[in-house]
Amino acid sequence: MDHSRKANEQRQESRVGLELPAQISVGSQLTIQGKLKDISEKSAFIIMKSSVYLKNNDEVGFSIQCSPDDAEDAIHGLARVSRIAVGDGLAIYFTDMDKASARRLHKLLK
Repeated sequence: MDHSRKANEQRQESRVGLELPAQISVGSQLTIQGKLKDISEKSAFIIMKSSVYLKNNDEVGFSIQCSPDDAEDAIHGLARVSRIAVGDGLAIYFTDMDKASARRLHKLLK
């Protein structure tokens, strides 16, 4: 499968627009606060002021708070940066998450 076809298939996923607290972590040294813009089963776009430390394909940790009032109700995992929109935020592609986070994601998308 060629890359452009794969990109088109990714964009056909059903995306849900949500504004929830989110953060990206790079190793144990850097955590960047942001806000979720939209999410699908495989990816998310996170609004953040600066992504200066990141580039496409970097592996990052992520946390998306499902309830603004409950920090424990969150989706956690690993992802790769798939697109950087300078001044707007970045798109991540989920690569790993535990079963509890996968259940929370599924519930959030319904």
